[in-house]
Amino acid sequence: MKRRLFLLNGLLFFVFAGFAQQNTNQGQNFLDDLQYHQARSFYLNRLKAYPNDLRTSCSLGDTYLYLQNPDSAKLMYQQAMTADPKSPFPVIGLGKVAMFKGDKAGELDLFEKARKADKKNPEVYYLIAKGCFDLSKKDTATGNKYLSQGMDVNSKYAPYHILYGDYELIRHKFGSASNAYERAIYFDANYALAYRKLGVIQTLARANRDAANSFNKCIGLNDNQILVFKNLGDLYYGTGRYSEAEKNYQIYMSRAEVSYDDRERYAIILFFNKKYDESKKLLNEVMNQKGDESVLLRVRGYIAFETGDYAKGVEDLSKFFKIHDPEKNITSDYVYYGRLLQKVGKDTLAIANYNKALEMDSTKTEIYDDLAKLYASNKMHNEAAAVYKKMIENGADKLSAMFLIGKEYYFQSEIFKSKFDTLVRQRANSKAVLPDSVMLCGNRRLFLQKADSAFTIVTELNPQYAGGFMWRGRMNAALDPEADTGAAKDIYEKALAIFDAGDQTKNRKSVIECYKYLGSYYFLSSERLLKSDKKQSEALKQTSIEFWKKILIIDPNDEQALEVFKKLKIPVPTTAPASN
Repeated sequence: MKRRLFLLNGLLFFVFAGFAQQNTNQGQNFLDDLQYHQARSFYLNRLKAYPNDLRTSCSLGDTYLYLQNPDSAKLMYQQAMTADPKSPFPVIGLGKVAMFKGDKAGELDLFEKARKADKKNPEVYYLIAKGCFDLSKKDTATGNKYLSQGMDVNSKYAPYHILYGDYELIRHKFGSASNAYERAIYFDANYALAYRKLGVIQTLARANRDAANSFNKCIGLNDNQILVFKNLGDLYYGTGRYSEAEKNYQIYMSRAEVSYDDRERYAIILFFNKKYDESKKLLNEVMNQKGDESVLLRVRGYIAFETGDYAKGVEDLSKFFKIHDPEKNITSDYVYYGRLLQKVGKDTLAIANYNKALEMDSTKTEIYDDLAKLYASNKMHNEAAAVYKKMIENGADKLSAMFLIGKEYYFQSEIFKSKFDTLVRQRANSKAVLPDSVMLCGNRRLFLQKADSAFTIVTELNPQYAGGFMWRGRMNAALDPEADTGAAKDIYEKALAIFDAGDQTKNRKSVIECYKYLGSYYFLSSERLLKSDKKQSEALKQTSIEFWKKILIIDPNDEQALEVFKKLKIPVPTTAPASN
């Protein structure tokens, strides 16, 4: 009979212990999610139902400490001690109160008293260390001491590894923190908090896919959490997935004690989802409560750009930067200010703001594109090419970017050509010496070579892309204007082979360009052999004429081809009508 009674009592103990643990976990969720007022309400209600529950009193005491109310916390710990004078947990709480009040001796004495009361209990060491690391008035040295002692008791206790990760975060050792959270998961695969904390580290490391997986795993294990939805929303916001960001922020804000910064971030997310009215409304609420006009000016400036009111946008964001805390500026502030300045013709300031945006987030390839185009529009083509190179380093498509780099180098070469032509005209008019002509020719050649190198990479990345060969042909033709080598000829022939295998009608202008170069190449080659080898010269001339005939088959009115036949005094082919 006694045995049966013992078993029954044991069963009831586990049932009630499980029930108490389930309810306590919800309160602990609130504390882990920094929702201290919700935690206080939860524990106060629970204490009414279970006035002598020691753990509830201690948890309420912890909550009061997080709320910066040590006197109320002390009362809760004392109440818990009355319920069970031998328990180490109220003593730990009183030690945290002493730490909060700066009573170092009292803190150490109480922590040691708690440890001696239950030396083999890993939770004792955990709660002491957690208090030392978590509270606003920290004692990391003492916390690390008890964490080490706890590890000696049971190194497989997963919460220890969470604490170690938190300790490493305090020291800004993110790699070590990440390893610690992964160890916590290794020892407890269902530890939701460990996944959330790991996701935060992965977000900082821009391991976005891993971070999303960690946050979603955390939610799958415990969807009653709060902060993880903000973490996931921030991740999606940072990667431009604004619909997903809005969805997760909605969940977070429906459950959380929302801060002004949370409302501001949500308003920006709404803006990026083109919900301008909702965004304005939320920002007005924030401003009325906080009185910070800058948050309203920020999104007003953004909206002004999107709606085409550029001058008003510049006015709003100019004022925003004057009154907003610069430590809280975000990448999009500089991006939108740069775009607005560009629209009103202030390109130099726009360039400076795009560069500031990239200093904050070098992964935003669309900013590189804006900046490169702005440099190009100001004839700063070498700078534009450098931006496209950085764009490749940060994950942009190499083929497309290299093609743009090649074009920018070509346009830079044209600037030197234009300067050289200007000097030539000045000399013709004044007979002046051209001291810079050699330098200008050298620079032009340098950038033509750089352009050719870029387009060569394009052809290597996609050997079937005729455009890469066309641009290579142009660069080599410019480098060899007398067609002394066959470099441009060989390249144009490669482009022509690709066109011949495709739609010639669609690419008629490019095909004509190939024919014109080849026609010119063979004619110049013929001229060079005119005195030394008349037979070969005539053969090359006929090859040249055949290419000019092909041009007139495609476009019977091509002026250059008609002019060639006129100068050579050759009848225009019957397949093409005579020019009027």
